[in-house]
Amino acid sequence: SASFPQRTTEQKFLQSITGAEKYFIGLLYQHAEKRWRWINNSIFTGNVTNQHQDFNCVTIGLTKTYDAASCYVNYRWICEKSVK
Repeated sequence: SASFPQRTTEQKFLQSITGAEKYFIGLLYQHAEKRWRWINNSIFTGNVTNQHQDFNCVTIGLTKTYDAASCYVNYRWICEKSVK
């Protein structure tokens, strides 16, 4: 499933591996609620840059921040899976 880094350690890890590329993460803007939610439906309480533009998705990488972005841009996705 798409990644949703809810802990600071997860966010720092993702930032360390993304380099100069941007990647979508599992964070979407809910217009009816006027808030960001993770794909597991939990509320995001951090900061998103560019959030006043009409973007519904979020990327991580390059700037080391969560950046609002169009969901239609051809960025890659960062996913997570359980360790066996």
